[in-house]
Amino acid sequence: MTTLLRIDEVTGLLLRSVEETLQTDHVELLVFDEKSSRFQAKQLGGNVVENLLEEIDRDHPLVAYLEEVKRPLSAALVERSGLSNYKKETIIDLIRVWKSSLVVPMYSKGKLIGILALGQKKSGELFVHEDMELLSTLANQSATALDNAKMYNELEKMNQELERKVEERTADLRQALAEKERTQKQLIQSESLAAIGQLVAGTAHELNNPLASAASLLQNSTETISDWPETFKEREEVIDDLNFSLKELKRAGDIVKSLLGLSRQTQTYVEPVNINGAIDDALRVLHNQFKTLPISIKKDYEEALPPVEGNFANLGQVFINIIKNALQSLPEGEGVINLKTSYRRETDSVFFECRDTGEGIPAAHLKDIFKPFYTSKPVGKGTGLGLYISHEIIKRHGGDISVSTEPGKGSVFIIELPCKRREG
Repeated sequence: MTTLLRIDEVTGLLLRSVEETLQTDHVELLVFDEKSSRFQAKQLGGNVVENLLEEIDRDHPLVAYLEEVKRPLSAALVERSGLSNYKKETIIDLIRVWKSSLVVPMYSKGKLIGILALGQKKSGELFVHEDMELLSTLANQSATALDNAKMYNELEKMNQELERKVEERTADLRQALAEKERTQKQLIQSESLAAIGQLVAGTAHELNNPLASAASLLQNSTETISDWPETFKEREEVIDDLNFSLKELKRAGDIVKSLLGLSRQTQTYVEPVNINGAIDDALRVLHNQFKTLPISIKKDYEEALPPVEGNFANLGQVFINIIKNALQSLPEGEGVINLKTSYRRETDSVFFECRDTGEGIPAAHLKDIFKPFYTSKPVGKGTGLGLYISHEIIKRHGGDISVSTEPGKGSVFIIELPCKRREG
């Protein structure tokens, strides 16, 4: 019995042993529960279906008397005791309710931890001295076993609680490690962007100087050519080309400034921008990349499109990035790109849609395409900054950029920009 570690196993073995050895018509057990401060029933099926035991409090007269005499009791022994009539009657009434011929105390470390209640012997014989000795031995061994089982049960609960806390702590640790990894990635990206900002800042002046010199020379050439005789057939064509070159040099300077502003997060947007014109300028910049390829670019612009409040150079850079990505997605440089603009009165916003018949974007990559330095292009073919910078520019304009795609059937990039605010 002392090797058993479960309370139910100990109580079951005790009840079966007593019933089988002494052949009683029933045997039941009360075990003290510290939480409720009551003796609670632990029964074995036996011949009695219902539980006869009435649970009792720690301060019941029977408990006090058992702790005093420390031996088995019967109703007759209680009747002959020196207890007061009230205590006698209370104890005897309880023994009769239990239909018990004998009540055996169970002690551990000097404390009453259980009460064994036995019915009559099936033979009708009385309990003799040898029975009392056997019951006392069983009670003492069972009390020790119950104490061990209780301690094991508490230890098991503590172990389960410890395992639960370890699991919670492990989950917290995993979360902390994941957060650390995310923070490290963000830090690396931030440091990379900072390095790019420093590079842009360092080269902006060097780029602006030759751009300014080239613009000055073109301006002089334009003025000189303007003095040519009007009969010179290439005069107007050359002037148009020079004016466009001047415009592109200015755009290059503005793009350098906008990149510098993007890296410093200080750019402001105040000018009204004609989206249709910005898209056409982007196509002119990219013209050399597709003019010799079997690529069809279809335009579906809404006429009288309201302007948006923003920065022409930055938005031009966005359209260049989006259209360039569409060009690069076309298999073997062949396909169709549809460019569409529209106005939505409900939201007072302008929409730009770029739809291509390219290879599409794998679903697993969609969540990453606007992240800095993410690219699916081969090494040396892309920096992974085009869509990220475009996303940042659109967000700083108060707009939104989204993409839908189907592998093998192409992608659709949609940009929404708020219109220029009007006074009144």
